[in-house]
Amino acid sequence: MLIWMLFGCFSEDLAETAFPSILEPLEDIRVGLPEGADYPEEVVILSEDTEEYAWVHARGYLHLSLEQAWRALRDDSVYVNHRTVDSYTVTEVDSDEYDYIFLVENEVNDLVPVQFINEWRHVGNLNDKGETSDVVVRWQKIEGTDFIQLMEGSVELLPVEGEEQIVEFRIIEHLKATLDQEQNAVDYVTDFADRLQEWGE
Repeated sequence: MLIWMLFGCFSEDLAETAFPSILEPLEDIRVGLPEGADYPEEVVILSEDTEEYAWVHARGYLHLSLEQAWRALRDDSVYVNHRTVDSYTVTEVDSDEYDYIFLVENEVNDLVPVQFINEWRHVGNLNDKGETSDVVVRWQKIEGTDFIQLMEGSVELLPVEGEEQIVEFRIIEHLKATLDQEQNAVDYVTDFADRLQEWGE
């Protein structure tokens, strides 16, 4: 379980990152796709702990249609951090700008209870036929404990050309926290990818 240390706090003048109005990936993906025939359901992961934050990039395939993959991505059993979060509440927010917005109130019961809120925004981009061509999701911590200074991420769902039941996913997370930020980010992204691939089984 993630232990939020009672020591080590952040400067009060460090504000939350502004949520982007246009949903795009956090940055270009830095890892390649799994190699092998039949689009293996493996995950390629790369991470690094920098002076600013820890980052994790993950990439792989889902043996799902784009519609199914997007439904999986909206399932809180998939995207919530079940490894460390003891309880949570999801509230869906109406939006004219995005397809979906979810506010997730998380609670971690460790040495002291820790609460924080993550916001998730989803957009399905449309092609010239009015059909969903790909999906972009952004999430970030918008309120709560100072033990997490920065938590933000993006997910892309991209159909594989010529394959109706194969989708590529790309997950990126940036995390700045008081303890083991790279390992915690890797654990979360790995779990997230695994749950996506296991969804519906």
